[in-house]
Amino acid sequence: MNWPDEALSSLRGSWRLFMRDTGGFEDFDLSMRGFWRSFAVIIVVAPFYLYAVIIQDGIQLPDQPPHETTSLNLAAAGLVVQWFAWPLVMAIIARFAGLAHNYARYIVVYNWSAVLVMAVQMVPILLLAQGAAMFGLATVVFFIFYAVVLYYRWYIAHTALETTPAIAWALVLGDLVLSIGVTKLIG
Repeated sequence: MNWPDEALSSLRGSWRLFMRDTGGFEDFDLSMRGFWRSFAVIIVVAPFYLYAVIIQDGIQLPDQPPHETTSLNLAAAGLVVQWFAWPLVMAIIARFAGLAHNYARYIVVYNWSAVLVMAVQMVPILLLAQGAAMFGLATVVFFIFYAVVLYYRWYIAHTALETTPAIAWALVLGDLVLSIGVTKLIG
């Protein structure tokens, strides 16, 4: 299967999982080849991520001192670190938690689901960029959408790894903490 066909199939699978249809796993290439190719999804995610950084840097809150803008080079480096850090950390966790047999499936789905995650997160960013919403409204929308994203990531961990709900939530929390840590370290 060529990459564009794989992308369409994987995005369909991501959507099906978003809709809680575990049949979506059938749409992913879960082979080792598919595992390694799933890391190329960063090419799709990166432009949207960098656009979000630009928009967020342009926001100046009332009664707040001007803030430094984030270098796009630093933001890109942070994205790359985050993109590869979680799979590495997860490889260690999976081994020690007895989840290694489903690790590759989880990472394939996790990587491809990043496109849908980014699309959901772009809604409040686009509201801000277009001036269609005040900062407060966009912030509320962001938190609502981010809660949906966290639930989606939980559902992927729970079903792809075939683990308990509590372990899946712990993994989502670990991913979130790692992401925040890398962002703070880079930014």
